[in-house]
Amino acid sequence: MSGSFDGAAMDKPRALLAASAGSVALVAGLVRIPGALHDAMWQDEVASARVISEAGPLGVIRQVARTESTPPLWYALGWIAHRAGAGVQDVRFLSVAAGMALAAAIVVCARRLVPLAAATVAGLAVALGYQFVFHGSELRAYEFAALLTLVLAVAAERFAWDPTRGRAAQLAAVVSLGTLTHYFVVLSVVAVAAWLATMPPAVRRRGAAALAAGLGPLSVWAPVALRQYAHHRFSFIGPFSVRGSLTTYWLLFARAQPRAQALHAAAPVALLLAVLVGAALLTRASSSGRLWALLAVMPVALGLAVWLAGLRIYDVRNLICAGPFAAVAVAALVARLPRRTVAVACAALCSLLVLGYTRSNRVQPVAYDRIAQALVAEGWHAGDPIVVYGNPNALWGPLEWYLPGRPRFLEQRPAPTSPAPSFVVAARGARWARVTRVAVARRTVRSLLIARVHPGLHWPGATAFTVSRP
Repeated sequence: MSGSFDGAAMDKPRALLAASAGSVALVAGLVRIPGALHDAMWQDEVASARVISEAGPLGVIRQVARTESTPPLWYALGWIAHRAGAGVQDVRFLSVAAGMALAAAIVVCARRLVPLAAATVAGLAVALGYQFVFHGSELRAYEFAALLTLVLAVAAERFAWDPTRGRAAQLAAVVSLGTLTHYFVVLSVVAVAAWLATMPPAVRRRGAAALAAGLGPLSVWAPVALRQYAHHRFSFIGPFSVRGSLTTYWLLFARAQPRAQALHAAAPVALLLAVLVGAALLTRASSSGRLWALLAVMPVALGLAVWLAGLRIYDVRNLICAGPFAAVAVAALVARLPRRTVAVACAALCSLLVLGYTRSNRVQPVAYDRIAQALVAEGWHAGDPIVVYGNPNALWGPLEWYLPGRPRFLEQRPAPTSPAPSFVVAARGARWARVTRVAVARRTVRSLLIARVHPGLHWPGATAFTVSRP
């Protein structure tokens, strides 16, 4: 009958959207679960493991203040999960779950701004992007922070549509959760504030009050945050770099710049331009599009401004919260292509994402657990020095965690001449030949050489973990 309501026709788009979101979530899970299950914990994860292994909540807070550079909420969740029976390494599945939810939610939310094919590409970018996969399978807060930033965007939109007390309370709660998970979420809150400033006066006033209330818990934590910053855990970040500013978006989704000379600098700049143009298109399209554009661009711009001012806290992983919105901005640009080429462009982007994921995972992670096993197999006992040619900071925490008894090491540079048998861990090319010549016994773990050598040898240029203490 003409003009009749066709429920099946109405349900079809919803079914397609659900299928797309579910498929993207499945992909996200498939690429994160193997790492969560099998990869050894690296230095930062070991620091997290020590936090969530504390006996009580006060111990968690003290350890976060002493050793971490992020707020306490994620560690509290990890501690609760561990106390509920999850193994320390199994707590990684909080990140896996956050990554799967984030990828699916991007498809659902982006569909309101772009066609389903483009929204699916945006979700796949989050599912397969390098920073998202890496942090989505580790014992750290980054993926959870990115998910909360997406929830922040949804809460801000809902509040702007209907600025009731209940919606304001929801917005304040999400701000509190996000900023107590990662400090860089504050930059996303600034983007939300800038968006609310364009709203009618009543929405502006109530929104400002909600954001201020949401930042209250972080203000209480602020003295601890200043103490964390004073520990100088960002010393690896150099001074402001133009290259670093141009490659941020690229390195959110790829492990490295392309090797081909023609693409090495051009590809990251092209992606940056695509994000900016897509953000401009979103801004012109709708009020919600303007919010998503601000969340894609403003946190990165503010982070760069802080870096340029001399505060060395700018690291690509800290900008992960801008990544999902940047993916949607690129999707908005693709959606504006001629209709005949949209499908081709989406297929090409999907192929590039799969290729990028494959290339990013060619390099196997360091098997710290196997290194510890090799040292023990060669006869290491607590108190025996371990000489390191390579990056001692990368090995220090993991060896403490995986060696029997979890000894606490003291570092000595240069490595002293030891009266006891020494054990050497050397990266390929770092005095590998010399260690091989003097080794009594040796074995390799991927690209590292583990050797037992005679006492009394001199190790120029090496670092030693020389004293273990209870």
